[in-house]
Amino acid sequence: MKFPFAKIFQSHSKQIPGTVKKQLEKSFPGSKNIDWEIKNDIFEAIFYLDDVEHIAKFTKEGSVLEYKKNLWLTELPDQISNSGGKFGEIMNGIVINRNNVLFYELIIRDTKLDRYVYLFDDKGNLMESHLL
Repeated sequence: MKFPFAKIFQSHSKQIPGTVKKQLEKSFPGSKNIDWEIKNDIFEAIFYLDDVEHIAKFTKEGSVLEYKKNLWLTELPDQISNSGGKFGEIMNGIVINRNNVLFYELIIRDTKLDRYVYLFDDKGNLMESHLL
């Protein structure tokens, strides 16, 4: 046995349909460091665009189901910052686009230093929250 650990450390090739790859290139031109995950016929691409992490989910036909983009706190719309700020210090923000409807996911730390995930609609209305 020349390479006993070769099978353990061998990267398994993920079969990503060409239609999905083409849609990623079309929707997010210039994407870099693309990593793919496959879950229940949903193809999830984690990648960087303009040095910002994105996550996009596609059907096997290449339709974009949703995508997420990390935001700088200064990029959050005022109504989201104001709504989230009522719960504590905003640590992180993500915009989620589902069928051209925007949502915002915030990680917020309260005065006890507990972290929570809050989901807001685009008007700043709280939709759900839970302890992280």
